[in-house]
Amino acid sequence: MKDSSSKESKQAGWYMHKRGKHWIFGCSLVTLLVAGLALASPVYAEDTTATTASSSSTQLADAGGISEKSADNSATTSTSATDNPTTVADKQTTPESQDASTGDETSKSDVTPESGETDGKAAADTSTAAVSVEANEQTDVDSSKGETSTVKPVDVAVTVEKADLADVAQVAEKGYQTNLTNLKPTNGTWEVRDDGLYSNALDKGDSWNISDIKTDNFVYSTDVKFLKNQGAVGLIFRSTVPNNVQNSYAINIDGGTKKSKFWRWQDGQDQQLIDEKEISPSDDGNYFIRVVALDSWLSFYINGQLIGSTGDYTLQKDDRGQTTVIKDGYLGLLNWNSEVVFQNTYYTPITDDLNPELEDVTVTSDQGSVEKKGQFLANAPINIQYVDNATTSVKLTIKPKNNQADIKITDSTGKEYQLTDSIPLAVGANYLTVTSTVTTEANQASLTYRINVHRRQANDVYYNELFRDQYHYSVKDGWGNDPNGLVYYKGKYHLFYQFYDDNVWGPMHWAHATSTDLIHWEEQPIALYPDTNGTMFSGCIVVDEHNTSGFFKDGEGGLVALVTADGNGQRIKLAYSSDEGQTWTKVDQVAADWSNDPLQSKDFRDPKVFHWNNKWFMVLAGGPLRIYSSDNLRDWSVESTYPDIQTECPDLYPIQTDDGTVKWVLSRGGRYYKVGDFKQVDGKWTFCPDQAYQDSDGIMNFGKDSYAAMTYYVQNFGSEANPTIPKLTELNWMNTWDYCNLVGKTLDQDFNGTYNLNLQLGLTKENDRYVLTQTPIKAYESLRDTAKAINYQDVTVSANNDLLKDVKSDSYEIVSTFRPSASTTKVGFKLRQSQDQVTVVSYDLQTQELSIDRSKSGIIINDKFAEVNKQKVTTNADGSISLHIFVDRASLEVFAKGDTVAGANQIFPAPDSLGASVFTEGGDAKADIAFYPLKSIWTNKVVTDKPFKLVGTGQAETRLNTGQSTSFEAYLAPAQAKQEVNWQLDKSDLVDFSQSGNKVTLTAKKAGSLTLTASSKEDPSLTKVYKINIFENNFKTNLKNLKAISGRWVVDDKELLDSNTSANDAIMSTDIVPYAEYKLEADVKYQKGLVNIFFASPATDPANAYTFQLGDQTSARLYYFQGDTITEEPLTKALNDNLYHHLEIKKTKDSVSLSIDGQEVMSHKFDTVKDYFNKAYIGLGLWDGEVAFQNVYLTPLNQEVKSQGWFTANQAWYYRKADSQLETGLADIDGQTHYFNADGSQVKGDFASPDGGKTWYYLDKDNGQVLTGLQVINGKTYYFNADGSQVKGDFASPDGGKTWYYLDKDNGQALTGGQTIAGKRYTFDETGQQIKGRFVTPDGGITWYYLDKDNGLRVTGRQVINGEVCYFDQDGRQLK
Repeated sequence: MKDSSSKESKQAGWYMHKRGKHWIFGCSLVTLLVAGLALASPVYAEDTTATTASSSSTQLADAGGISEKSADNSATTSTSATDNPTTVADKQTTPESQDASTGDETSKSDVTPESGETDGKAAADTSTAAVSVEANEQTDVDSSKGETSTVKPVDVAVTVEKADLADVAQVAEKGYQTNLTNLKPTNGTWEVRDDGLYSNALDKGDSWNISDIKTDNFVYSTDVKFLKNQGAVGLIFRSTVPNNVQNSYAINIDGGTKKSKFWRWQDGQDQQLIDEKEISPSDDGNYFIRVVALDSWLSFYINGQLIGSTGDYTLQKDDRGQTTVIKDGYLGLLNWNSEVVFQNTYYTPITDDLNPELEDVTVTSDQGSVEKKGQFLANAPINIQYVDNATTSVKLTIKPKNNQADIKITDSTGKEYQLTDSIPLAVGANYLTVTSTVTTEANQASLTYRINVHRRQANDVYYNELFRDQYHYSVKDGWGNDPNGLVYYKGKYHLFYQFYDDNVWGPMHWAHATSTDLIHWEEQPIALYPDTNGTMFSGCIVVDEHNTSGFFKDGEGGLVALVTADGNGQRIKLAYSSDEGQTWTKVDQVAADWSNDPLQSKDFRDPKVFHWNNKWFMVLAGGPLRIYSSDNLRDWSVESTYPDIQTECPDLYPIQTDDGTVKWVLSRGGRYYKVGDFKQVDGKWTFCPDQAYQDSDGIMNFGKDSYAAMTYYVQNFGSEANPTIPKLTELNWMNTWDYCNLVGKTLDQDFNGTYNLNLQLGLTKENDRYVLTQTPIKAYESLRDTAKAINYQDVTVSANNDLLKDVKSDSYEIVSTFRPSASTTKVGFKLRQSQDQVTVVSYDLQTQELSIDRSKSGIIINDKFAEVNKQKVTTNADGSISLHIFVDRASLEVFAKGDTVAGANQIFPAPDSLGASVFTEGGDAKADIAFYPLKSIWTNKVVTDKPFKLVGTGQAETRLNTGQSTSFEAYLAPAQAKQEVNWQLDKSDLVDFSQSGNKVTLTAKKAGSLTLTASSKEDPSLTKVYKINIFENNFKTNLKNLKAISGRWVVDDKELLDSNTSANDAIMSTDIVPYAEYKLEADVKYQKGLVNIFFASPATDPANAYTFQLGDQTSARLYYFQGDTITEEPLTKALNDNLYHHLEIKKTKDSVSLSIDGQEVMSHKFDTVKDYFNKAYIGLGLWDGEVAFQNVYLTPLNQEVKSQGWFTANQAWYYRKADSQLETGLADIDGQTHYFNADGSQVKGDFASPDGGKTWYYLDKDNGQVLTGLQVINGKTYYFNADGSQVKGDFASPDGGKTWYYLDKDNGQALTGGQTIAGKRYTFDETGQQIKGRFVTPDGGITWYYLDKDNGLRVTGRQVINGEVCYFDQDGRQLK
């Protein structure tokens, strides 16, 4: 193995590059000369029967014609690949910042005449030179400069006398150099000329030229010179047949756009395997393309830069994926509507001596410790290794399969490391690029690996995080979602789950943890990585104890995983493990692919497999439900399909009821369920719901945060004649796609993935139907701290009880039963309670609803998070209500009605919100209440009360428009630390600032940028800095009451902007369009993402909206959310060019059309439409990108419109909107806020409330605009935010924190005199201004107090004031 550490200069010229130094023997020179004469005439596709361009092609790279070997290099070392693995040092990199050069084919090598190497120009001056062509081994191209470096100079195989050199060079520069044979063109002109293979397909469309070379693993390359900068050309490889490309791979370069594509033709349909990539030609305007194909790993380079590598998500996160890889096939060339010359087209089979694979990479360190090593796969580009926080640097022990491999190691900045260097690590992910290159006489092959060395945070961080549950399992670092592959095997429970090393969703892996009790878990290495078939979406694992699959040794069984591979549709692939899930072997053959499914939906995922009646069955969905069967886990056939049952993450399992009946439960993603039978119908196995579930579902969880339920595979279910059904346990992901990607960043934490309680499943009869029971497993009782339990039996619960006054806890269990009186209307608990925070679990006896209200629970992620979740449920048979509640540090789960009802929600209260209380309304109730503190499952966590992090919630960078408000909260971790935080603004004149405890609210007053800094009083080094950018709002639209449903929408002058990563954002008009037929216009600009124009939505949430979608494809799509594509029409070009395009949508009662830039591109008439289609909401949206909108207008079709604007009537002012309706309520007109009565008349000189008294405004007596800031009205002082809303029950400052007022919680008037607020004593002067830094007396000078200069509170004890020592008692009274 060699360290690539030297550099080499560039050789120039059309021929004199890309090939190393090829020494051409005499026989080859003759052959070349003949070829130049024989192939001088053009060859057309229709002439191939007589003569083809390739039939006479000179083969310059065959074994007898070219010899090539590596010169010795004193800077490199070689060791045995098996006996002496080399230690290599690396540095951190990240996928986002991955430098393109780190994927170059080889390292740079210095070349000097003294070392026996010369560049092309020097060769002409030596008497013992030979004809040289620069090597295939080109690498490290700087796209901006077009510089090319090569490595491993070759020795002279043949020397040519100086007198003969000119003749040899002249011959070598004529003809087409290739070792492809029997090229057969299909279209256009293909002609061998002096300068290479000329191809002209202008206006001909696709034209390809396929050879008779069939190969599997190879290096394949060519030079390309565009004669016209249009069309696209490239390489075809692994074509399954020699006479067409219906099933093959292709790489091309677009001469006009300077972009490259990589795709697969499958039955004639192209599937893009990467996004288009921008590339740069070399200085002479040419391109060098190289493909390295090694089994399922396909990678390619252009001008030395790695452009695509299947499974390598560091190059792009949305690697596209494919079905079973084409293993071998024919090689060829492609020209689409271009005129080009190909030259130096060569392929070389990859044999052992050219194999660049690495057998193993091991991370080592002299400090700290390296966690358990996971499986390293030679044929996969990604590997993750965790190290602890003390490991500040690492080395890599690299074991190549070929001991001649050159190893190049770089970090994210492109810095290169030598073999013995230690590589420094940052905390978090450190992506190190390891490139292995093998060079032989024939060619060069490279593979690029990414080793993510993840350095953990400090030990005292883990499981002390403010929002880390204490007895729910959660991912230690990074992202986790759906549980996968739950299985019990050889005494251990295995939890695999969807994982990505970030706190937002990304390319999916399978992470792994194990347990013996389902309570305490041990982290295991990452199990499965993305690969060439796609990212590793959800799936399952079964125990193949009888080796029905044939994967295991005779007489042995093992674990078989069925995994969704996502990309270009979805498919199910297999992997198996013989060592209890520690290592996995992936099966190349895809087991089932969406394209072969009768429903033809690309949503073909989330398989769950069980064994019944001597057969394996698989349920899968992602869209419509299907059931498949197999005898061997490899080959699957369809049993039944259910196009009307749409779901994700299905599960189907039998439960034996108390009376011995076996019923089957279909879980629809853990949200809903059906009960029925699983039986053969017309010879096909079919799930048949019971009558009660034909047209409706049972509810599995009414909370928002319980999804993707999966049961643990324990054993086969037996048969109808002899069922062997175990007790089944399920697990859910505790989150929802409505806000999951916001949680990690909003909470300022490095993990984002928690799982619900493990629940045991059962069925019980209720009103002649079976209902599902979900009961927390009994093992949780072992966590109860019974010594601190609180127990009440038959206690009276009155309105003012203090039964739980001593509770100060964030992790506990409550077991309760209420027996209400005749007058009782509501019972329940207030949990994680403080002065201004509470989560309420209540049962309403009047509406018979059980609800979880977390609208005041602390940090609210978005509007969806704030909604009250509820479910209808009757009381117990005796009229009582049973509530079984589990409260954890960041979650709550409740079970009721014999565990037939369940609800789960995340909550994010402040660390000091630790109270709890029980309540009734309407009348007293009797109750049995048992309160149990629960011990943490994280038994190895560090116990500390020293602050180690200031957790600042909210976005680190916020965009506001003038008049908008935003809030930030800051707390110290761990929760036991003193929660004392200082806040500082650098530009207080831009905003109004108010503070309540650890929460501050800013209201933007004028445009500009400012910084808000939170810091710990105890440890000022712990800070959180927020950047706030404020923009004027001059956005042109006639849509009123636009509301951001999700995302961070902001107006920058005239542009409405949004950006996100892997999220669906929407901004909607909160008013229903008042007419059924209308025109919606907008100007849109974007470069990345999927843009939505919601033209008919049933609600402000566009989850079921009709929309037009525009992305990076040359098509526009009419789509129905929760349904599918209605129609898709081609565009002349994609719109993602970062230029504005004008969209015009015309909607009638039963049709819609779309015009772009004045040209109609789609018109569709519906057979039927949804009920809301003609009484709908409208809005805009974005998925995974960045967008700008301008000039959004809605106008009715075929309707006379009265003039928009102000008018006066009946001694009052009115405002007519664009839809001819009068403005009512609170309205923004030309940047000013006004208020109009229900009849449309404007309010002036009075208070007004748009929401029934919750929020108040005061309207100026002259212009009717809302007042802001500090105002004296009728002799009383009030304060109004920048948006005009009145402040009540809070402090406010009109001057950025210099002076403060406190506004009464009821009437909003500024308080005066001494006041007790939140248990603390403050003093205000007669104007309401808070007094700070001076003496005050409440009784005419008898008693004196001194008020602190910072917080205004009374000081106590010894104080030095104005240079004098004063003493104050514990109440603040001065002692004299």
